[in-house]
Amino acid sequence: IQELGKVYLQHGNPSNAEGMSRYMKEQFPYYGIKTPQRRALAAAFIAEHGLPEGETLKALCRACFESEYRELHYFVGDALSKRLKTLDVSFLAVFEALIGTHSWWDSVDFLAPKLAGGLFLRFPEQIAPYTDRWIESDNFWYQRAAIIFQLGYKQKTDAQRLFKNVLRRADSKEFFVQKGAGWALREYSKVNPTAVMSFVQGHKLPALTTREALRLMKMAEKFGIPVVT
Repeated sequence: IQELGKVYLQHGNPSNAEGMSRYMKEQFPYYGIKTPQRRALAAAFIAEHGLPEGETLKALCRACFESEYRELHYFVGDALSKRLKTLDVSFLAVFEALIGTHSWWDSVDFLAPKLAGGLFLRFPEQIAPYTDRWIESDNFWYQRAAIIFQLGYKQKTDAQRLFKNVLRRADSKEFFVQKGAGWALREYSKVNPTAVMSFVQGHKLPALTTREALRLMKMAEKFGIPVVT
């Protein structure tokens, strides 16, 4: 991590760093490396140094999130998103812990749908134990995680679970929960717009959630694009 930090510092841009930190409400300091360059640097670093395995890799993930710099948090996603087939089920506990560490939408949105969500596809028996716990958490980031973990599932989406989790937190006043629910519903509307429309019309949801959920269908209607069911 120290060596990786040196690489990021060398390629960082103070002007970018200031803007990136400001965009994230001054939550974290940045080296100032934009996403394409950061991913390229991470890939080159891994090609040169490799990645550890097992417990050492878990420790690496946790240590990355102990850093103050956000790019080192992102390294976990950059490093593991294409290596999910090599990870065993025990990594779910690591990802769960990281969701609650230095939490903001940018980290939760790769930890929940990309990392944990990817492992859930391989270990579906773990979905209920984890996401049922998340949706009942007092931490709204876990609530968001429980709602958005299926973002990339498409036809594999468990609609009943999606709708149940959205309804469970339909009374939330938290922007990131409402927005996440709308996002998850909108993504599923690409697969089954009829089901999403029926769900939205049949339940009282926050205005933000409803607006986000129906955005694609409203655009299709506006431009006369047929909605395929």
